Amino acid sequence: MSDSDTTTEEFIPFMSFTSLRDSHRALLKQRRQAKEDADEDGFWVEVTEFLHRGEAAGAFIDNTEDREAAQSLLDYWHNQLFHAGKETPEAILSDFDATTQPEIPDSHCPYIGLEAFDEENKNLFYGRDQLVRELLDQVLVSRLVTAVGPSGSGKSSVVRAGLLPRLEEGALPGSEDWHYYPTIVPGAAPLTSLARLLEPEGVDTAVWVTENYDTFLNNSEHLAKLVNEVVKGPAVLSIDQFEETFTLCHDDQERDAFIDNLLGLVNSREARHVVILTMRVDYESYLNKVPMFKSLYEQGLVRVTAMNASELHDAIEQPAEAIGLKFEDGLIEALVREIVGEPAALPLLQFALLQLWDDRERNRITWDAYRRLGGVMAALDHTADSLYNDLLPEEQNTAKRILLRLVRPGTGVEFTRSRATRRSLYQSGEANDRIDRVLEKLVDARLLRQTDGPNKENDQFEVAHEALVRNWPRLVEWLEDERVVLRHRLRFTAQAEDWDTRNRDAGALLRGKQLQEALLFEELNPLEQEYIDASKAAEQSEIEAKQAQQKKELEQAQKLAEEQRQRAEAEAQSARRARSFNIALIVILLLVVGGAIILINAAQLRETAAQAESAAAAAEITARETAVAADALALESTTDALEAATVQAMATSDNALATSEVAANQTLVAEQAEYDNQEEATAQAATATAQFATLAAQSARATREAINNTPEPTVPNQPTATPDPAQLAVEAQLQKIIRDQDNMPMLFITGGTYQMGVEDAPEDADNGPAHLVLVDSFYLDQFEVSVQQYADFLNRQGGNSAACNGVDCAVTEVSTTFTNLKNNLGVLVARPGTARFPATWITWEGAVAYCAAVGARLPTEAEWEYAARGVDGRLYPWGDSNPILYETAIFNNNPDQSESVFFSRAFERVDSLSAGASPFGVFGMAGGAAEWVQDWYDPDFYSQPLPDIGYNDDASSGLKVLRGGSWVNTADEITTTARMALSPNDSNLDDLNNSQWGAGFRCARDANE
Repeated sequence: MSDSDTTTEEFIPFMSFTSLRDSHRALLKQRRQAKEDADEDGFWVEVTEFLHRGEAAGAFIDNTEDREAAQSLLDYWHNQLFHAGKETPEAILSDFDATTQPEIPDSHCPYIGLEAFDEENKNLFYGRDQLVRELLDQVLVSRLVTAVGPSGSGKSSVVRAGLLPRLEEGALPGSEDWHYYPTIVPGAAPLTSLARLLEPEGVDTAVWVTENYDTFLNNSEHLAKLVNEVVKGPAVLSIDQFEETFTLCHDDQERDAFIDNLLGLVNSREARHVVILTMRVDYESYLNKVPMFKSLYEQGLVRVTAMNASELHDAIEQPAEAIGLKFEDGLIEALVREIVGEPAALPLLQFALLQLWDDRERNRITWDAYRRLGGVMAALDHTADSLYNDLLPEEQNTAKRILLRLVRPGTGVEFTRSRATRRSLYQSGEANDRIDRVLEKLVDARLLRQTDGPNKENDQFEVAHEALVRNWPRLVEWLEDERVVLRHRLRFTAQAEDWDTRNRDAGALLRGKQLQEALLFEELNPLEQEYIDASKAAEQSEIEAKQAQQKKELEQAQKLAEEQRQRAEAEAQSARRARSFNIALIVILLLVVGGAIILINAAQLRETAAQAESAAAAAEITARETAVAADALALESTTDALEAATVQAMATSDNALATSEVAANQTLVAEQAEYDNQEEATAQAATATAQFATLAAQSARATREAINNTPEPTVPNQPTATPDPAQLAVEAQLQKIIRDQDNMPMLFITGGTYQMGVEDAPEDADNGPAHLVLVDSFYLDQFEVSVQQYADFLNRQGGNSAACNGVDCAVTEVSTTFTNLKNNLGVLVARPGTARFPATWITWEGAVAYCAAVGARLPTEAEWEYAARGVDGRLYPWGDSNPILYETAIFNNNPDQSESVFFSRAFERVDSLSAGASPFGVFGMAGGAAEWVQDWYDPDFYSQPLPDIGYNDDASSGLKVLRGGSWVNTADEITTTARMALSPNDSNLDDLNNSQWGAGFRCARDANE
């Protein structure tokens, strides 16, 4: 078979670049030998075989530099064959085939996640050679050596996996013969931890610990004595997380005894014993309480600084090389760039590497795996959130309770880690099997660390690393909520102590809401319990006294009501007598008038009738006055409007007098029949009713004419009633909806007419003159769109400009550090702890795109102002009072000092500052983040004809309106009428006063959609 018939598949490929290179070197040596032996034909056959094997080797070589070097070797021998006149294969390196790579067993994992390195995995610890040398130098000259650094700097790892193993290997003269005790942590009972460390075999643990605990308390030389009795020569005692001596141990006597015994050990004359500590730098101030210890501490201090880029590269690459794990080209450099200089870099890096290991392809870490992870900074957040979201609701509650049991907030920004046994976690009252399930999931996800106890119930659990506490936004929020509760608890303790110092004055006791809150506190000391008991007793006494007073007042009111009832009955009886007298008088007068008319002759008839009519009218007036007086006694008052209407009707009718007489007869006789049950009066009533029927039509016509001739009252141009703001707020909540796409609550804003702008605005102001605007009902986001919501939107859209007409939707940290939106190689995430802050540095195009994606739109300027100030024309959303920093708004409260509000505190959660909510219940409409609206900006828009349309679509200015002001604006620039303007895609970073620092938005929707 000729060389040309030979295929690559028939040759065994080189399995690595190293073997290919070695074969190349062998060929060079063989060629020199072939020339001497004149056996060149056999040599060229071997070269051809080399080329075929080299071509096939491409499937096994993935490193770019190695592939380039391999191709150069193939090219060299290809040219040699050609010049020798031999037939040449293609000699082109085949493509890399990942399936050709070996599988690496899970047990060979070179990364440890959030765990600290120790002696068991010291072979995986790289990148800290210089720091280990510094610690070794310090051990030479100091007997108390402390590695101090910030959380996540690698203090524990460098001591346990670097310094101690090197000492045991003999890095210092004779150090291989020293006695090394296991590393301990102080915990809440440091003397107990110390006693258990020194416990000899075969003794009763309880008896040993109790006896030595008491001795430690009373003898600062006891530790040195115990060590010297057992160890002949130097001993090394290492204590990790030494800050727990102050944060977890609350017994001052025990803490002082623990520190004094450590001093006794390092000052021992029997041998040169060494104590090695690790401690967080933010707790150094606690050492001021122990000046003698602090002096020795400062002499043996070694600062643990952040790893540089070269050290981080070694920490990633060297453990991988030890087991044959490879990273795709450029990936290690990307990991280093992302993490270098970051707080807690080491644990975050190790956790991300562990996740990448789990997602490896055979023996390779790929870019695809890195992108799926979201980058180093997001790995911990994504993993923790994924675990939490996969839990059942009741399991989520259990997980939260467990984590808050293991991490407690301090009064400032610090927090305290603790450990808990499974038995103590069972005491919550939840089902034990559910607690076990959640613990198992948290441990499997490497978020908690489990230390096995003598039995299952004594297993201990703790947070795997402080990095979880600082870099999981959900836990950060939980701790912040707990911090508020802690502040209330500390306030309660101070109140109890104040009550005690004021001789337990009743005026200092708790009442109402404060007492109800205090009843929820647990683990009360005796004084606090007495304070609550006294407050409860005082409140109960006040309730009983109030009830007694209310009962007394009720009895007095009932007595008064009975007296008034009796008086009213007497007055009513008197009124009835008066009515009876008036009826009789009217009847007599009418009879006299009738008789007089019959007796006089026809010549005097008209005059006599007129006189009778006058007399009857006078009698009627007298009777009516008497009746009115009687009614006044019974009813106390009669309305002027009815009297006026009656007089008007009588004055405009020729038949009013006769009608009134008949009506009076009917009414008075009917009343007589009702009250006195006299048959005669009943008959008279029937007769009067018949007479009334014949004249009713005339009376009705006259009355209607009178009413029609009455002038109508003046009607004002404004509505007769202003809508009730409280009712509008209730409607906003009752008709609230939750948007499916981003879980945003949208409040229902009931439409109406309101006055937009400022009434007496200066001529050059852009928010005047005031004018009426009619706004239809609409929905509006209750909160501003958050950083996390906007990051999720950009990730769904495929990037920062994919949905925004070719411009950036937002400015990320790639362009400025003054933003909370981070871009991890194309994956948008919120900076840790800012997920629920308002999204800012958003362009107008970016705001429009987001609202469109969730089925909404930006509000118009008129809608925005209506939702902010309501129907009562407020100066600020909460009313007319000045803003209070971090209570009602975030704003520049000191214009003369630019640092009055720092960027780090420029924003709060979108659902905070409830005291600054608008009358409809909308949050964050003043300061913090300014908000884009639909309108184009025109400074003279309010003064133009027909401004009541409430929307400006004239784009000639090239600027869009923002409302509400931002954190860089002063109090008079965050009012409900204040206006600002920017280009729709403005992202100028040169102007430090650029309002886009705080440009955010919220969405609206028509009510009928």
